[in-house]
Amino acid sequence: MHVQDPPAVTVSVAVCTKDRPEQLERLLHSLLRQSPPPYEVIVVDNAPSTERTRQLVAGSFPAFRYVREPVAGLDFARNRALRESRGTVVAYIDDDAVAAPDWAEATRQVFAESPRIAVCMGKVEALTLDSEGARLFEAAGGFGRGNRRIHLPPGAGPIPPGFPVPFIGWCIRVGTGASMAVRRSVLLELGGFDEALDMGAVLPGGGDLDILWRVLEAHHELIYEPRVQVWHEHRPSVEEVGRQLAGYGRAFTAMLTKALRVAPWPRKAPVFAFLVWRLVKPMVKLVKRAFGKDPVPAAILWSVLFNTWAGLMAYPAAQRLAAQRVAAVRGG
Repeated sequence: MHVQDPPAVTVSVAVCTKDRPEQLERLLHSLLRQSPPPYEVIVVDNAPSTERTRQLVAGSFPAFRYVREPVAGLDFARNRALRESRGTVVAYIDDDAVAAPDWAEATRQVFAESPRIAVCMGKVEALTLDSEGARLFEAAGGFGRGNRRIHLPPGAGPIPPGFPVPFIGWCIRVGTGASMAVRRSVLLELGGFDEALDMGAVLPGGGDLDILWRVLEAHHELIYEPRVQVWHEHRPSVEEVGRQLAGYGRAFTAMLTKALRVAPWPRKAPVFAFLVWRLVKPMVKLVKRAFGKDPVPAAILWSVLFNTWAGLMAYPAAQRLAAQRVAAVRGG
């Protein structure tokens, strides 16, 4: 009896961008150098204030597809890419990153291993450490997650040794949305990204962590694969990095409060415990800083502490803002 071959895995690369044509051009050149080339490249221009991105893509990268998403917010752009893409996999990469020449192919190979794999997170290192801000961000943890593959959930494949970690805790241990590939059918079934997260300065993050948690809770598999390599341009000044770390603290707490609300009762306990730890962690870092054991300046840690606690009330406000943005653009 003939066994039907599994469907081929194709990779749609999605670049969500907003008014950063210089950095975008550098990234798109790295995507032109992919070998073999991905199935398609989609540039999603999120609520642009100029025509420079459209002109760049049309003039210098005509093989790539340009799409405009009028509602401001990274997850609105991510969901637009999810709807527009035609590949089996949607591989998201930040516009201020640079992809290794085999980034798309290494991503495709991971998903070809098993139809159970829903997400592949890549290795993200600093593009340069020439600035004080970039060095501080790396000292604070950066985006890198090491050179060892992680296969979740525990039991699905090799994971680093250590104490058991709940799904909600794994979200920040397996990479970043700067290089995140998803199986399109799974994300559509889950309803896509939460558009109340990643709202810019209001709530600058959380959408990637939220979808990782939801994927694991839905009993799909996730892989962090260091062969999937990109380099990210960190913010150059200490002040910018301080605002970034504070915003991440606020956004992660907001994401955790949402997870605590929607998780089924048997799963609320680990989410609550992890939320408590995240609220306490900035205080621990401040104590360590007092003894010279933490690289982040105390002023930034105080801001992180304040914003982490402020995140407890941030998610409902972000939901209202997201609805307002949709109504302003689409009516209703």
